[in-house]
Amino acid sequence: MRIEEFNERLKRAILVADGAMGSMLYESAAAHRCLEELNASHEEVVFRVHQAYIEAGAQVIETNTFGANRHKLGEHGMGERVAELNHRGVKIAREAREAAKHEVLIAGSIGPLGIAQHVRDLPDEEMRAIFKEQAGALEERGVDFFILETFSDIEELIAAIDGIRSFSRLPIVASSTYSEEGTTLGGTRPQDTWEQLKGKSIQAVGANCTVGPQPLLPLLRELAGCSSLPVSAMPNAGFPKRVGDRIVYPRSSPEYFALFAQEAAELGVRVIGGCCGTTPEHIHAIVEAVKKLRPTKSGDARSAAASEEVIEPAERMRRVSARGPESELWRKIQEQKFVVSVEIDPPKGVTIDRIVEQVSRVMASGEVDAIDINSGTLARVGMDALVLAGALEAHGFETIPHLTTRDSNMIGLQAMLLGAWAVGGVRNVLAITGDPPSLGDYPEASGVYEVDSIGLVKMLARLNQGTDWAGKNLGGATNFTIGVAVNPVADDLKEEVRRFEKKIEAGAHFAMTQPIFDPGHWHSFLKLLGGKSPVPVLVGLWPLTSYKQALRLNNEVPGIVIPNATLQALEKAGETARECGFALARKMMEWARGARDQGIAGTYLIPPFKRYEEILELFR
Repeated sequence: MRIEEFNERLKRAILVADGAMGSMLYESAAAHRCLEELNASHEEVVFRVHQAYIEAGAQVIETNTFGANRHKLGEHGMGERVAELNHRGVKIAREAREAAKHEVLIAGSIGPLGIAQHVRDLPDEEMRAIFKEQAGALEERGVDFFILETFSDIEELIAAIDGIRSFSRLPIVASSTYSEEGTTLGGTRPQDTWEQLKGKSIQAVGANCTVGPQPLLPLLRELAGCSSLPVSAMPNAGFPKRVGDRIVYPRSSPEYFALFAQEAAELGVRVIGGCCGTTPEHIHAIVEAVKKLRPTKSGDARSAAASEEVIEPAERMRRVSARGPESELWRKIQEQKFVVSVEIDPPKGVTIDRIVEQVSRVMASGEVDAIDINSGTLARVGMDALVLAGALEAHGFETIPHLTTRDSNMIGLQAMLLGAWAVGGVRNVLAITGDPPSLGDYPEASGVYEVDSIGLVKMLARLNQGTDWAGKNLGGATNFTIGVAVNPVADDLKEEVRRFEKKIEAGAHFAMTQPIFDPGHWHSFLKLLGGKSPVPVLVGLWPLTSYKQALRLNNEVPGIVIPNATLQALEKAGETARECGFALARKMMEWARGARDQGIAGTYLIPPFKRYEEILELFR
């Protein structure tokens, strides 16, 4: 279909699209692990869903290809079946259309990759290539236009549009998904979406999924109020709930959807359908409601709402104005004081008495400002770092707990952080991705990794702005000092610099390096950064105690590089290697104290073999 023809259709009439594909297939084929694979193994089931919507009066049916991209299929071991499953999806839809009594358009359904920028940081060019591959397969088999739907990240949506426009001139409907608060998962409002899409070659912009009909209306009003293009709307049936191992949607009445269709049309919406939980009955009600509506004389996509005042949202999401973190650690850094932290591992048992005793002695020295706490190093079980941090804060010791994204999903991470702030008194957090479970005592366990460290920084930044990841207002805001890890001796330094810059962009306040044993390593990394670190850095220092320990760390532990000169010095020292290692660490600390012009604001010290009090020897 030519773009001009599609535009003309939307001027003449409202197009009614089909409803849910996924939840209908779920009912028919049970909990199949990959719904797009049904295009090959259960063609008749998919055909019947299309047929039911056509019989209900749908003028647009979407192919069963929402997740048929290389990345999502790859999670099921089907990454090489992109062309096959998209071809089959179009073929089934075309067969259903051939049996229809009225004209039906076929929309090639394309969903997000499941790896939005804040989750997996996939390069734009790779995203564009993945979308191009899927869209190419859909166009090859004869779709009339594309529907990009349920996108929560505007950058990913733009990558999808650009991937399609790199070869295709078919019409595109670009639809995002918004929460009840009116923002996408990435924090974008409909008006902001339009600002970023208005220069793109798309034919309609819309909203679908996540919310039901009534919460969708104010979002459509905002979108119609700013967009110069037709608007599409495809709400869920409502909020789902889990019953046993099934996801069940409320039985919204068809009459309810008919009312929604009337209100949406009055706002100027030109493509109306349904998303999760909707059925042919809902679509039939929309069809009947649309029949009663007369097209406006101008045919403009917004003219149906022209007699109404377009009401802006009562108030755009207000975020807490920029402010510096409130922790004592951050205050000292801002005052140009050289800060010192000592790293500890949480206990593996059920008591913290020994840890509290050791930390008390370290802090009583007056040389140490904070205690940073490892989280599941090498994927081994220990007490939760945030919980232990809260216990130490209760004793009056400032902490920097490490938080890994390996063990909890986005909901769990936010729940822990809110508790750490409000109950534990934790004010600093080091955001890390975490070692994979395969390294530890539970290789059969699965890592969660819904976000990586960059995503976790964004999550912390949002909590600091008074909203959760989904944009819901918290009724207050945290004010964490956000730390991130950086490795100046990484194997791929360009990638390390790129990720470090992404972490800073996401909202990091300071960084902590991997242990380094030569100032030259930092100097080299600093050159790649452009000569200056964008945030204060605590350099990691580790007093080595033997040649064999150094040799093992250098050869077996990822991210640690020990210079040959240090290895030779420890080997030559023989029985006095420990004294040699501490002497070398003192020299490194002396360098760090004088390296403020190189971005060094302090150090964190790694005690030998968890004998935390021994680290105080560095100050003698």
